[in-house]
Amino acid sequence: MTDPRPHVVVNLCWLDPGRVGGSEEYATRLVEAVAALPGVTSTGPRITVAGSAGLVAAHPELAPLTVEGPLSARRRPLRMGIESTWLAARTRGVDLVHHMGGRLPAVRGAPAALTIHDLQPLDLAANFSTVKARYLAWALPRSARAAVAVATPSRWVAAGVVERFGLDPDRVVPVPSSVDPRLVAGAGRDVDGGPGPAARRELAALVAPDEVVILYPAVTHPHKNHAVLLEAVAALARRRAPDGGGVRLVLTGGRGAAHEAVMAQVARLGGIALHRGRVAPAELARWYARADVVAFPSRYEGFGLPVLEALAVGVPVVAADATALPEVAGDAAVLVDPDDPGAWVDALAASLDDGPDRRRRVAAGRRRAAEFTPEASARRLLAFWRSCLGA
Repeated sequence: MTDPRPHVVVNLCWLDPGRVGGSEEYATRLVEAVAALPGVTSTGPRITVAGSAGLVAAHPELAPLTVEGPLSARRRPLRMGIESTWLAARTRGVDLVHHMGGRLPAVRGAPAALTIHDLQPLDLAANFSTVKARYLAWALPRSARAAVAVATPSRWVAAGVVERFGLDPDRVVPVPSSVDPRLVAGAGRDVDGGPGPAARRELAALVAPDEVVILYPAVTHPHKNHAVLLEAVAALARRRAPDGGGVRLVLTGGRGAAHEAVMAQVARLGGIALHRGRVAPAELARWYARADVVAFPSRYEGFGLPVLEALAVGVPVVAADATALPEVAGDAAVLVDPDDPGAWVDALAASLDDGPDRRRRVAAGRRRAAEFTPEASARRLLAFWRSCLGA
């Protein structure tokens, strides 16, 4: 019997696992959450994920939904070619294709919805090659205007899309990310926000049990602003010496365009910083469990998932007062000018004080994160699809 439900195809052919940063977690987590909604298989649309070869190996949770294309997504020209050939042919006649990579393919086989994660190629064009910046400056507005509707991870991005591209606000819908309950369970922090004793034991070979750990989970892209945080942590270590105990900055996240400069600064600071690179979810959970504070000095974020994850786990957060981060953190984090190292030193030092204010912030963070459940985000995405199908 033919399935009467509308058919929605989610385009993840653009996703090069481990190399696209927060947009990867955002997209894969949302799709997984929609598929897990109670009753979605009977009352929701029929969902298929279209991905390049290797997507399922990186995200086995998507295997039941996924059809893989003939080539990997390692090279951008191949990704774009797959979208305009294999994907266009494969989706001819379906009800909706949701392109979650920020732009629409040149050739499409069905009505298109679009996710724009941020407007960084327009706002920070210097962070991109000249060719890529020019291409995206052309492709982003063209894609936004051609889509049935546009989803964004935050209200801040939605407002920018409406203003930049002159879209009807009703066509631009915030669909926020969510916290993975498995990460929270895996972290296992103390109720009052102290580092978990198990994590202290498990990571003792990397950081001493009595060291203060400041965690920054971010790809080494220029806008992530590692340099200011490294400078601030070095100053904090000097302030705490000799009686304040050791300080260690732990950096997780893949290689970005500023990687060589970040690693050179790490080397100059000696043993203060530990760079772990991209880590498995289980190790990331252990670092959240071990951290005394999470720092997030990024100058530019369309959402800022690590801030939300830290709040959910129960780690005090110091974040940049920039772009979407205040929207995500609410009143649960200390917000600091991203380019003021002295302010970062003071905020980090205050966050390490084990007193009533720390416990209040931990409790506020958990309440804030509880507003971003996978089910709530999935229902927002499902409502977005339904609005596109009814347009």
